[in-house]
Amino acid sequence: MGDLMTGNGRVRRRKQGWALGLCGLGLIMGLSGAGMALADRWVDETTAGVIAGLGFGLFALGGFIAWMQRVGGPEAMTGPGATRERMQAQRSVLLWTLPFVTTIFLFEGTRAVLAVHEGAAGPFDLLRAAVPVIYAWLAAAVVMGWDGNSRKNRKYLEDELTRALRARAVVSAFAVLLAGGTIAFGLGLWRPEIGVAAIPFALVAAGGTASLRFAWLDREAARDG
Repeated sequence: MGDLMTGNGRVRRRKQGWALGLCGLGLIMGLSGAGMALADRWVDETTAGVIAGLGFGLFALGGFIAWMQRVGGPEAMTGPGATRERMQAQRSVLLWTLPFVTTIFLFEGTRAVLAVHEGAAGPFDLLRAAVPVIYAWLAAAVVMGWDGNSRKNRKYLEDELTRALRARAVVSAFAVLLAGGTIAFGLGLWRPEIGVAAIPFALVAAGGTASLRFAWLDREAARDG
């Protein structure tokens, strides 16, 4: 309770309130978009999908911010080495979150890919098809330390343990990528449009594997340490 009464605590509590509000807004948008897509009323399917995807994305973002601002969370860390611990904890939470957000967009992306192949693509379908692939690359970039935050704060996020965990995560992701690519190739020989639609699944599975594997290994290392 004492932490909440400090200036930093009040700021975190205010940020958490805004984040929870963002969660509520995102959930309403996501469920509304999904409902409109299922009912096929008011707006076309593509627009409903965009609304649903954006809504669930906002819901995940709000949940991530609220979790980071909780009492005892990364943003509340103080003392020597707090900056390093806070940034590494933020990276870990992000890596846990990204695969689930990507999976949400993967559903809409797959429908968009099939619409493109059927010649019924709308103006947003190419963007919908690309979003899960972009998120898969983002997860891989965070694991590899290629994203802007990792490059800017390399002295806090790059150490011997990180490099060891990264190597193990990448090996797992590479195996998943090979398996997924092989399956997509086989499906493409049977039905080319299904083979193409399967490629984002392989990329998302590989990016998610790298992300979750790194986060899990980091958690286990923290417990052992």
